[in-house]
Amino acid sequence: MPTENKLALKRQRADQVNQAIRIIADHGRRFFYSQSVNRYASMEVDHRGKVWIIDDYSGKRVFTHETVWGGRWRGFSHGGTLRSLVEAFRDYICTGEPLHRGYLGPERFDDSNIWGYDEEGMRAVREQAGALPVFRQPERVALNVHELASMDASR
Repeated sequence: MPTENKLALKRQRADQVNQAIRIIADHGRRFFYSQSVNRYASMEVDHRGKVWIIDDYSGKRVFTHETVWGGRWRGFSHGGTLRSLVEAFRDYICTGEPLHRGYLGPERFDDSNIWGYDEEGMRAVREQAGALPVFRQPERVALNVHELASMDASR
């Protein structure tokens, strides 16, 4: 596949990730949104196909790939949980392999989530962002009346 097509696909996937980031930022604790500067985080692909995140708070462009000098994300204003999510977004942008829906506010044993989003906000994020191609879609079991009848007949 020609390089420009690969780059176009990566940029298309970055747009899908940016939609997910907007959904996450519009609910709950509003991760990836800075109210003080009225800015959303976003991800972009450079001319080499490398993925960067533009931090919502600092406004800095942060390289998301491994580096030989330690890989410190200077300018990234979030913690390790969101960094892991950004790394997963980066991998999706680079490979096209959809993420597990469990990345959206991983649950605790007590029915809360590690993001600290309220139940309604987390449900909205999971429904809206989970419907994007960034995340694996649940397999639908399509049974119609004829398939059910044939299953009963085979017993």
